[in-house]
Amino acid sequence: MSKMVLILLLTGLIDGRRVKRVIGGVEVECGTQMRVASLRNISSSQHICGATLVSSRFAVTSAHCVHYGPREYYLSLNNYCINDNQTFPTAEVLEIITHQYYHKRTRAHDIALLRIQLNLDDTTWLNDTLLPKSSFGLSGECAIYGYGFQDVYNMEISDKLLAANLKIISLDECTQLLGTFVAPGPDDGMICAIGNGVDACQGDSGGPLMCANFLEGVCSYGLSCGVPGLPGVYVSIGLHLSWIRDVMNKF
Repeated sequence: MSKMVLILLLTGLIDGRRVKRVIGGVEVECGTQMRVASLRNISSSQHICGATLVSSRFAVTSAHCVHYGPREYYLSLNNYCINDNQTFPTAEVLEIITHQYYHKRTRAHDIALLRIQLNLDDTTWLNDTLLPKSSFGLSGECAIYGYGFQDVYNMEISDKLLAANLKIISLDECTQLLGTFVAPGPDDGMICAIGNGVDACQGDSGGPLMCANFLEGVCSYGLSCGVPGLPGVYVSIGLHLSWIRDVMNKF
């Protein structure tokens, strides 16, 4: 098999698995992760990806989740505690700012900021920052959150927020496990994390990777869902801090 054919096959395999969700996760109690939102289609209300509110005016998601204009999307805060006769709070997407070096094929710098209008009177719970202080020293146990498929076989989206624990691994180890054609490059602005039978899967792209209560990653891609020994790839928030702050400070 030629190298070009192998690249094309791998590209097709990756693209078929790009939109990720939490396999093997547990339900998250309402009100504990209210910043984790469901990015939805404005016409059908269908869940597309995850997103995380980093302030009352901005949310972060994966760039590959937002191919169209801002009027095509809205955010639903499905971890917000409501009564039976209430609906989840929402946010209008006013503008989509995609990272200038985002690459559609390799998913390098797969990050976008959503400028939003939150339909809530009280936003004081968003005053504390989720953003890390630097890009250095990230290691150890983290957690992923998402509203994607609960099971790879029934393909049903979860209305409840799910969470699972993962461990950050080095890019060298990630490359050994995924191979050079799939693993992110050293300049792609990405990190890798692996779990024991847990993973992100379809519907979880754009959702957060949280470490020590800070947003350290955004779910991007992987080869499959919850396969033992295969890590997932996440956008590094730390490596994009300057870009995030520059965009947010313009408004």
